[in-house]
Amino acid sequence: MTHQFPSPFAEGTSPTRQELLSYLMDNNTHFIFHYLGRRRGQGRILRLLNEYGELTQQELQTKLNIQSGSLSEGLAKMETAGLIRRERDNLDKRRVIVTITDAGLEDLRQHEEIRMKRQAVLYDVLDPEEQDQLIRLLSKLQQNWETLPPQCEQYQSCQSKGDSKS
Repeated sequence: MTHQFPSPFAEGTSPTRQELLSYLMDNNTHFIFHYLGRRRGQGRILRLLNEYGELTQQELQTKLNIQSGSLSEGLAKMETAGLIRRERDNLDKRRVIVTITDAGLEDLRQHEEIRMKRQAVLYDVLDPEEQDQLIRLLSKLQQNWETLPPQCEQYQSCQSKGDSKS
């Protein structure tokens, strides 16, 4: 199966390095998300619950770094599917305790098995040195991106620290 991503660039034009990097990163992220099963959020929740046994909804929100509404919506779907259980804390009714069910554990096991096989295929075109180099480069980008202002709503706040390197 081949996956073609149409170029957004006008024929005969040359995108800048930054445009090409953003285009490739976006397409690669999109492909990985769909290829690995499109359930990263649910998978992360199940992995955390498997690791910790139980967590409050607030602890999950903090560990996942997501909005409470998004988490509540995801947990409701998972609870309906029988993957998790939510219960009010007997000592503090404001707290909601989330635990993984047996069905959730089985779902996690099956999904992890598929995810591991698919992950191996994603990067086998790169030799180990190239994989290490890609890890270093992506880590360097991530460290820099973590220093950027949130959401860059103002154009000026998103300007690079130095000259453009196209």
